[in-house]
This record gives sequence, C-alpha cells and structure tokens, in this order.
Amino acid sequence: MDELSHNYAFALYDMLSPKERETAMDALAAIVEDLQEVEQLRKLLSSYNFSRAEKGQVLDAVYGKRFANVPHLLPFLKVVSDHHRFADLPKINAAYRSLVHDSMGVKEGIAYSAERLSKEELTSLEKAIAVRLGSQVSLTNIVDHKLLGGVKVAIDGKVFDGSLASKLEGLHQKLKGGVQG
Repeated sequence: MDELSHNYAFALYDMLSPKERETAMDALAAIVEDLQEVEQLRKLLSSYNFSRAEKGQVLDAVYGKRFANVPHLLPFLKVVSDHHRFADLPKINAAYRSLVHDSMGVKEGIAYSAERLSKEELTSLEKAIAVRLGSQVSLTNIVDHKLLGGVKVAIDGKVFDGSLASKLEGLHQKLKGGVQG
C-alpha cells in the first residue's frame, strides 16, 4: 500500500468517530464499486477537463443523499477529487478498510479462486476460516486462473489450501505411498 493512499485513508479515519468508521467503510466500498461499474463516472471524476465545481456538483448529485448519514464522506470525496486522486480511490479504500479492521481486531486475508466467488460464498468462507482462527475474518477474493478449482486462503501468515491441485497432489502422494509400501 502506498503512503499517499494511507495518508488519505488515515485522514478520513481520523475525522470519524468509532461508530461512523464502519459505516464509512461500507460507503467507500460502494463508491469504489460504482466507479468500477460506471466508466463515465470514473472518467469524469478523474478528469482534468472538468472544474472542481463541476465535479463537486456531480458528487453532490450522486452521493449527497445516498451517504448523508456518513459525516465527512462527501467533503472527503471532494478533496480527493480536487487533488485528482480519484483513480487512487480503490487503494485509499483498501488502506481505510485495513485501518478499520485493525481497530476492530478483524484479520484480513486473500481468497484465491479459479472463478469469482459470490458474496454468499465469500461470507461462508470467512465464517469457516474465522472458526479455525478464533477471530473475525475479512477476505478479499482474487481470481487466479492457474487454479483448476477450489479455493486457497492466505491469512495471518497461514495458507489454507483447498484447491483442486492441492487435493490431487495429496491423492498422488497417497497412491505413491501405497505402491511402495
């Protein structure tokens, strides 16, 4: 994570009360999702061709009512926009999420899978890993086309390998051991 993203994330984190931080985390994630889905919005807010006022009007129109319950978020987004850092919002979001999770004692990890996991699958996986680790878990799904199937989770210095390749290797070792013995 780069220092600039961390600085923006910390600025938002520091402005909010502990109660507001989690709500802001969800709102920021929703905005990043919007930017991924709506190319025109992403381009406009990242562009040098529009004035601060014009970008501010767009932010007010799109997010003013939607996130009115999240204090400081709209002004924060305007600062990010004013400094032409909207392209960095996914990194800022990741840094902010880490700050909030760290304060809550939530362990972060990565779930590698051959195909994108649904929200339900990711939540189920988080619950299963949380039981094994004895703490809350938040996973980010990364598609790894090298995997044939299954899921591999890296968290807290540990790897939980439920990938098809791992299972096939285990079967291979078992068969190899049976032939020799």
